[in-house]
Amino acid sequence: MKQITVLLIFLFLVGCAQDRIAKPDRLMSVDKMTDFHVDLALLSASTSYTTEKFVSIDSLYVFHGIDSITFVQSNTYYASKPKLYTKILESVKAEIQHFQKQDTLQEIENAIPKE
Repeated sequence: MKQITVLLIFLFLVGCAQDRIAKPDRLMSVDKMTDFHVDLALLSASTSYTTEKFVSIDSLYVFHGIDSITFVQSNTYYASKPKLYTKILESVKAEIQHFQKQDTLQEIENAIPKE
């Protein structure tokens, strides 16, 4: 009985240690993934702010030199590693907060005389 328990614990630990999702051939680096997510958030925010000047997500892929499949595979891979993915998203949040501190739109709107 003791041997079965040890065997089950061993199998459980080995099963948990394996990568569930294989590393893709064209994996985006952590820095590139962070930059892409920042740009994606900015693109999303800008399209919700105004619909007059639409920028497609395809231009974002071209700008970063990737295709949608590379992004999806990289995103899925990093999402399968919660600690690393959390670090990426925290970096994205920090960069966006940095942009918010530099935002001058409110100052410009206050400087325009109201009718």
